[in-house]
Amino acid sequence: MVQPSATNRVGHGHAIEGAPATHWNTEGVPAASTVRSDAGSALVLVVLSTGVLVTLGLVLALVSTVETDVVATTAEGTQALALAEAAAEQVMSDLSGLPSWDNALAGAVTSPFFDGAAGPRSFGGTRVDLSRETALLLCDAITCGGRSLDAVTANRPWGRNNPRWRVFASGRTASLVGQALGVRPGYAVVWIGDDPAENDADPLKDGGPPVAEAGTGVNPGQDVVVLRVAAWGARGAHRELELTVERADLQAHTGLRVRVWRELRGAVP
Repeated sequence: MVQPSATNRVGHGHAIEGAPATHWNTEGVPAASTVRSDAGSALVLVVLSTGVLVTLGLVLALVSTVETDVVATTAEGTQALALAEAAAEQVMSDLSGLPSWDNALAGAVTSPFFDGAAGPRSFGGTRVDLSRETALLLCDAITCGGRSLDAVTANRPWGRNNPRWRVFASGRTASLVGQALGVRPGYAVVWIGDDPAENDADPLKDGGPPVAEAGTGVNPGQDVVVLRVAAWGARGAHRELELTVERADLQAHTGLRVRVWRELRGAVP
C-alpha cells in the first residue's frame, strides 16, 4: 500500500488520501483564498486613490490657469480704459485752445496726438482698421459706399443732424504716455462729432442758424460737441467712452467743461 505524502483535512479531522495539503483558517475558509481576496481589494483601492489624486491635480492646474488668464485679462482691460481716459483728456486740452470747433468737425484740424485717420494699425498682436471703425460709427456698416449719412436709424436717429464723425486724435500708447515701465502696447482713437441736439442741419458746423422747420431761433447745440473714444490693448482688451463737452464760458466761447462722461460697452464691434 502506497502512503500519501500529504493529507487534506476536511470537516472535523477527516483526511483525503493523495490530495495536496491545504491550510484552513479558523472560519473554515482556505487561507490562500483570503490572501488573494485581500490583495485584490488593495489593488482596487490603490487604483481608485490614484485616479482621485490625478483628477484633483488636473482640476487644480485648470483652476490655476483660468485664474491667471482672468487676472491678465482684467489687467489689460484696466490699462485699455486708462489709455482711453488719457486720450480723452488730451483731446479736451486740445479743443479748449481752439477758437472755433468748425475745422475740427470738418477734419481740417487734428490733435498733435494723431497718426492718421484711415487704414489698419497693428500693435502687440492686435490689428485695428480705422476706416472700418469710422464707417461703423457713420453708417452702421463696415463701408459707407452708397449709404446716406442722413438716414434715420436706431443708432443715428437725428437725420440731417447725424454726427459726421472725424478722427481727431489717434496713436499708440507710447506716443501718448511715453515708454513708462510696465506700459503695455495699445492704441487709442478719438472721433469728434457735432452735438446731435443741434437744429441747423449742418453737422460740419458748430451752432449754425436753425433751419426754418426747427421753429425757433435758438440752436441748443451751440458750443457743444461729442467725442467717441476707443482704446485697444493686448489680449483683445477694448474699452470705449463717450463724452459730451461744451464751452466753459458760453458768452466768450472759451474754455471747456464736461457735460457727460460715460463708458460704453460693445458700441463699436
